[in-house]
Amino acid sequence: MQLYQYQICPFCNKLKALLDVHRVPYEVTEVNPLTKSEIKSWSGGYKKVPIAVIAGEQVNDSPVICNEILDRMVKSGQLNAKQLAAFRSPEAVEWTKWSDSKLAVLAFPNMTRTLGDSAEAFGYVHAVPHFSQLDKMANLAIGSFFMWMANGKIKKKYNIQDERAEFVSGINKWLTEAVGSRPFAGGEQPNLADCAVFGLLKAIDRTGAYRDVMVTTDVGKWYERMLVAVEPDNSRQSYQ
Repeated sequence: MQLYQYQICPFCNKLKALLDVHRVPYEVTEVNPLTKSEIKSWSGGYKKVPIAVIAGEQVNDSPVICNEILDRMVKSGQLNAKQLAAFRSPEAVEWTKWSDSKLAVLAFPNMTRTLGDSAEAFGYVHAVPHFSQLDKMANLAIGSFFMWMANGKIKKKYNIQDERAEFVSGINKWLTEAVGSRPFAGGEQPNLADCAVFGLLKAIDRTGAYRDVMVTTDVGKWYERMLVAVEPDNSRQSYQ
């Protein structure tokens, strides 16, 4: 399986968490946010990430990709019906939708509150091996600037008044109502919603928003358990 991503994409990181939890091998290709050269010649005009190529088939949109992966795992015998029902329970699906439509929306304005915050988020481009030095400089300068400029539009569109306070409130809601006293929202093992919220935090783990939420909430304990659960290693994923 090939996954085309941005490192700061919550939905891409959700998929990687799902794959890592279930020990499914995959390769990752980092897409240039400005040129999209890695996908534009073959994706049929689809310009968003994540894109997955599974057994030669292009699959777009993270919920669709999640379902395709899980259904294939059942067909191959890697998951049985009981395991699938627990991982993709109605409650897990609802919390995943909440994470994707509410919590992930708050990630953008939190990453781009200032031009410095935006540049910090885009700093990952320095470590992408196949990006040229020009690619890295352009993404850091142009990409971070336009992300910062879009901050106000996103806040207005979603009626976000205080992005940091609302993000912290969302994380506390997750801990209180979804996880509770259990190790994970899925109980003893992560479910789809755990992967979604973990992916969101993994996407912003180089930013001030991540540092703030780790200090002001108790999410760090759950996050550490998720890091152990996903256990990514080079035997399962490789980067291009």
